[in-house]
Amino acid sequence: MKEHFKILKGLPPYGDMYFSVPPNGYREYSEGFVVEFLKRDGKRWIGNFETGNSNLEFVCRLGDDNILVIARGICYMIDPENHHSFEIPGFDYKNVVEHENLFILVGEYSITVVRSRQEVQHFPNLCLDGISDVRIIGDALHGTLHDFDSNGNFTETHFTLDLDTFKFKTLNNRKSWWEILK
Repeated sequence: MKEHFKILKGLPPYGDMYFSVPPNGYREYSEGFVVEFLKRDGKRWIGNFETGNSNLEFVCRLGDDNILVIARGICYMIDPENHHSFEIPGFDYKNVVEHENLFILVGEYSITVVRSRQEVQHFPNLCLDGISDVRIIGDALHGTLHDFDSNGNFTETHFTLDLDTFKFKTLNNRKSWWEILK
């Protein structure tokens, strides 16, 4: 089976014009993350992807024939047959964890789980100061959320995300100040 994509080092100096993704992005004429796609009929086309705020560059094929592209933090799903793109919320994805037929995208403040174009679960604004220690145990994603409060106190909250039901649960042993007064 042929590979359906190839990461290029830059825009080719000759050939057909590339497609900017997203169309009319603010860096439309700058060089971003460049990927060559192969259609079923053997024709090739070049996508020039607007980049985000991390160093993560990742491309893989999903089960529904779409291609998942992470261009230095910004995530897109591409239909290689007709150049359609779909942007997934987030601009700072820094890690991808694969589990069975799921791709778990971990950003600084959010997590997104992708199975196909129709099945995307986004968990935004989980914390203020980063997500770390992400790992899979069984059928659950585990990790730590980091926050600083207005007094400069640092808190770590452990979490689990059930990858079958997509239920997100924090495991925090600290009581809030109003619970102490009960």
